[in-house]
Amino acid sequence: MKPDRHARLLPAALTVCVTLALLSTAVSASTPLEQAADAYDQAPNAPGVAHAYILALRQARLPQAALRIAQMHPGVEPGLIRALQADVAAQWTRTASTDARGEADRHVLADKALAQYDQLIPQWRALGPEARDDTQRAEADRLQALHARGRMRELTRSYEALRADGTPVPDYVLGDVASAYLAQHQPDTAATLFQQSLASTAAGQDATARVADRIGLFYAQAESNQAEAANAGLDQTLAALPTWIWYKGDPVRRPNPEKLDAELTRALGAAYQGDTPKAQADLDRMVEAAPGNTRLRVARAEVWRARDLPRQAELDLKLAETEAPRSIEIETGQAETALALQEWRQARLLHDDLMARAPDNPAVQRLDRAWTAHQQAEWRTSAGLGTATGSPVQGSRDLRIDTVLYSPPLDEHWRAFAGAGYAEGRFDEGNGHDAWTRAGVQWRSRDLTIEAEASGNRYGYGNRAGAAFSALVDLDDHWQAGVGGALLSRDTPLRALAHDITANSLSASLRWRGDDRQEWTLTLTPSFFSDGNRRLEADLSGRQRLYTAPRVRVDALLDLAASRNTADDAPYFNPKSDLTVLPALQVTHTLYQRGETRWDQQFLLAAGAYAQQGYGTGGLYTLGYGQRYHLSPTFEIGFLATGTSRPYDGQRERSFNILVDMTVRF
Repeated sequence: MKPDRHARLLPAALTVCVTLALLSTAVSASTPLEQAADAYDQAPNAPGVAHAYILALRQARLPQAALRIAQMHPGVEPGLIRALQADVAAQWTRTASTDARGEADRHVLADKALAQYDQLIPQWRALGPEARDDTQRAEADRLQALHARGRMRELTRSYEALRADGTPVPDYVLGDVASAYLAQHQPDTAATLFQQSLASTAAGQDATARVADRIGLFYAQAESNQAEAANAGLDQTLAALPTWIWYKGDPVRRPNPEKLDAELTRALGAAYQGDTPKAQADLDRMVEAAPGNTRLRVARAEVWRARDLPRQAELDLKLAETEAPRSIEIETGQAETALALQEWRQARLLHDDLMARAPDNPAVQRLDRAWTAHQQAEWRTSAGLGTATGSPVQGSRDLRIDTVLYSPPLDEHWRAFAGAGYAEGRFDEGNGHDAWTRAGVQWRSRDLTIEAEASGNRYGYGNRAGAAFSALVDLDDHWQAGVGGALLSRDTPLRALAHDITANSLSASLRWRGDDRQEWTLTLTPSFFSDGNRRLEADLSGRQRLYTAPRVRVDALLDLAASRNTADDAPYFNPKSDLTVLPALQVTHTLYQRGETRWDQQFLLAAGAYAQQGYGTGGLYTLGYGQRYHLSPTFEIGFLATGTSRPYDGQRERSFNILVDMTVRF
């Protein structure tokens, strides 16, 4: 938003003003504006005086006052009137783009500017070549007003229309256009525009705009899988920015806000690239240095959520709320945290308030997508297919399909569900199969998830009724305890069902999750078979992150499993006791990522041992490959194919299995 050719008339016009002021008996003022105002007070209708006063007001960035004076004098040329009208709208846009004013005031000013542009641009277009420069300036400035109002889609459509018409778009608008493309997950286009803006003279003259463009370029490159270039560019900018700045006439040094913006972006960028410990460490340092800065606490809360520690995020946001209780950023963070904590009522109230206040805000739109997905029905399905060389557990060919449909939330906490499934396998003595249907209810609230169901089962001996119950209690961000039980458990070996042997079971679990990089789960499951066998199974599984890069993650996995059975002889696989020790290495590689869309591939390598009482110990080896595609909160699908070599009853078995799972919300 730059001044036009009329500003160049200021020195000549002020000469008239100063001459009149010196001839008057009033005391001369010390600034051009005061001189022009003094002259205008004494001779408002003198030739050139009003014009000089108008230009002085404009030079002092008082366009509304200048326009008011200009409209009082019919002789003011139309081009100057148009320039002043554009100046007024531009001033509203600039004010709406700053954080100093309240959110409601910013929106009101942006709407006033847009209404002004929508009125003036058609009028000026009708004037033809006479007003072409003014029209083009207003069209460019209107893009900035759309950005200030958060209407990003309309901004990019307007920009593309200007380009299609051959209308030049000035460099000072490119940063806002680029950020609009970035908000719509078009990082490649955004990166090109940010680079053009950074290379322009306009951006080079404004340190604040230059840092903003560099930050935007960082996010655009990071989302375009150019993490190295993004980090290097922002680190270069950080190194060039001073930590402290001095304002003229102020002996006290002040923190450099551009430096803080760049440091905050670097920390959040580390979290986006998967290095959450570095992001947290950087933000811990920044919050300790400026505990009253709400932006830093909101950012750290975002990292806490990324680390699966929502209660820590809740504490930071509560502290930030005391400083800015109506902040859009704080309220959005609180709503996302409420969703993570299953605080449904709080999430709904916050979501509704944010959608009423800032529906065009990108963070609010992301929250709205998450809330909409929570309110939808959910369909989960999984299918497994395996082939084995005479497995006594699954059979030579096994198939298992299970699907369940959850209703939308009822009275916030409840969901009804219904599902069906089928399993089959081939054994030496014949085929085994099991078909089931089930229905039940689920209760979800803060710290507690309960599920209960009744089922009908048909595995070759008529219809049998079953039931299951489970409860999970979150003790804090790190510990979770669970209990459960099942009548006619679906984990009963298929070979046992083929001989009309069923099992009931209980379960207890305890999970410790340090953060997003490490967790351990211990599960104890006693089972009671109808043939008198009593089985006790214990399983300890864990995961520890070993390496993180922007597109690669390496995790160490460990599975320790043991079981003991009381029956000496059974028609199903029933070792007196056994032990499995299986360490594994899992590599996850991101093939594609744009906003909420992510496509990963996984490689699995496991080598361990299986010990069975009476049969010794043998090696256990698994190779696996899989992919997972997450489109949005409403759709996710993945598969995992594994090949395994292991002993059963002293005989080595080789098997190949593929598992597919999918979650859809609608």
